Amino acid sequence: MDPKWYLVKTKALNETRVHKRLTGAGYDVLFPKISRKSKRHRGLFEMRPLFPTYLFVRFDGDELKTIKYTHGVARVICFGLEPHEVDEEIIAAVRARMNEEGVVKLEPKKVHLSPGQRVKIGEGPFAGFDAVFLEELPDRERVVLLLDAVSSYRLTVQKDSLEP
Repeated sequence: MDPKWYLVKTKALNETRVHKRLTGAGYDVLFPKISRKSKRHRGLFEMRPLFPTYLFVRFDGDELKTIKYTHGVARVICFGLEPHEVDEEIIAAVRARMNEEGVVKLEPKKVHLSPGQRVKIGEGPFAGFDAVFLEELPDRERVVLLLDAVSSYRLTVQKDSLEP
């Protein structure tokens, strides 16, 4: 039987451990990661899974039990009793965006704003609120808004959390 790609759900924070176990056992495992600015350590970047708690694993259908009972695996994604196969096109698309270290380069959302423009906050504690764009901060990742609900309240948010 020809090995195919399947989606494996790991237990929380076990992606790296399962990746090492399965690659060590000879399986082809796709574990894409992203590099993000750390919220705890200013200016530093941290590696995080692109799909938290999920890995793509290539195996033969007969090896389902071996994968399923690997320490740290929660389950293999199935529809009914059979594991659901992931198309090669999806694997190729993810691999095409990865570098040698397995890091995927995500294109930042391009948000062009002009002073006085009305925006909607898309995420965070003020998600859903309307605001007026005032200025972009020097780091070009944060902006200053005037919150509509309280007209004198100046608010600083991540630029990519806005919806024009």
